[in-house]
Amino acid sequence: GRHSRDKKRSTSASGQVSGAAAAPANKPQAGTESSDLEILGGDNGLSIVDRLSLSSHEGVASPDEEDEDEDDGDLLDLNDEDPPSPQYPANGGVSCWSKPKDEIFRVRSVTYLQDRVKLPSGPAPFTCRGVDIWLSDNPERHIARHPRVLGGKLHDEDTFLVNFLLPFGNLVAYFGIPELDKFPPKLANVWTKFLQGDQQYRDARLKLLPVVVDGPWIVKAAVGPGTSPALLGKVIPLQYYFQSPTANKKGIYEVDVIITASSIAKGILSVVKGHTKSLSIAFGFIIEAAEEAELPETVLCNFQLHALHLEDCPQLPPCNLDEVA
Repeated sequence: GRHSRDKKRSTSASGQVSGAAAAPANKPQAGTESSDLEILGGDNGLSIVDRLSLSSHEGVASPDEEDEDEDDGDLLDLNDEDPPSPQYPANGGVSCWSKPKDEIFRVRSVTYLQDRVKLPSGPAPFTCRGVDIWLSDNPERHIARHPRVLGGKLHDEDTFLVNFLLPFGNLVAYFGIPELDKFPPKLANVWTKFLQGDQQYRDARLKLLPVVVDGPWIVKAAVGPGTSPALLGKVIPLQYYFQSPTANKKGIYEVDVIITASSIAKGILSVVKGHTKSLSIAFGFIIEAAEEAELPETVLCNFQLHALHLEDCPQLPPCNLDEVA
């Protein structure tokens, strides 16, 4: 059964498909295990596995390498929607989200290809609209189809969303996309190429940089100092559901990050999960600038989670997403 309404807080915060569609969410793809550790290495730092004294594994990346459907099809009462999670400092600063300072994310400087220097990021052009955490034994792919996400307001504006498929459910962050002329000049071109690229191109560019703002030492040891982003597509299956805007529909660009397919990523998650109530952690998404013409990098979007009480998160309401228009 679900918790009472005062505890059913969502810790909040579609078209073109590409990605590892054939891989079950709870099974690794062939070849994944041999390179799992690459997610734990980044531009300039030791891998998380090195920091956890697991160096006996092979395959650590060198620097800068970066269900079956429910058959009941339950109808949802859209008047009983779970609202997006509160924004900090609401809810006593517990189980809420905020926008972190952009400068905590260090990114490639304009001279990076010559001197490997990183500098604090400039302002992120995308604005966090909210974050959801849904509990489920079968985390959903292409969750943008679900009518409950973001309190039912997902399609109010062009949105980039990142859907983490976790062993216990879905963590989804939503970001409003501005007009291209509002982007930093270099990033507008980088974003456009990312949208137009194929699976291989996108997998080679999308990076995640977690930064522990406040938390116990064991989480800081697992996550690292927040200077080495993970090139997600190197080791974790990604799937893209990109729907360009039309005359009567907003653009929805979903990236599914299938954590359940990586044993190493699940191991790191298990460390973090045990300390969420005392943890404040920020996540920045970066599209890698691989050429001088694309530098300097700017963090594309970011969000921060505060003191999550996972037991208070709502269950994902049942819905046959294949039947959603």
